Amino acid sequence: MSVSRPATTTTRLRTYPILQSRAMASASSKCEWLVIVPDFEGALQKRLEVRQKHLGGITPEPDFWIMGGAFMGSKPKEGETPDMKGSAMICYAESEEEVRARLEIDVYVTSGVWDMSKVQIYPFRSAVRKGL
Repeated sequence: MSVSRPATTTTRLRTYPILQSRAMASASSKCEWLVIVPDFEGALQKRLEVRQKHLGGITPEPDFWIMGGAFMGSKPKEGETPDMKGSAMICYAESEEEVRARLEIDVYVTSGVWDMSKVQIYPFRSAVRKGL
């Protein structure tokens, strides 16, 4: 079954200032990194306890943390605590080692929330980016 599309389609993506400044700094060896790090089994309560401290540690580094949030085991129901299982993020750094070093000092690691033995870190290039 084929899908018919309009003969002409114009798509305009917004350009974000942080992406513009990165493109202009071509001499930089930094790139984006996709990071997926699961929580230890049963770490939800600890995650909730240290969440504000975790978020406070991210805010001063807007050039490192590009995007991030929790992934869940299921879609949360109204009024229910989300079943958070880990985090996914995009970071901007020179190397995987730099990303790993920054993660290691996060309160989610030092308090036993993130299972760093299972972290996945990949060089990443966004094809589409949309603001909320």
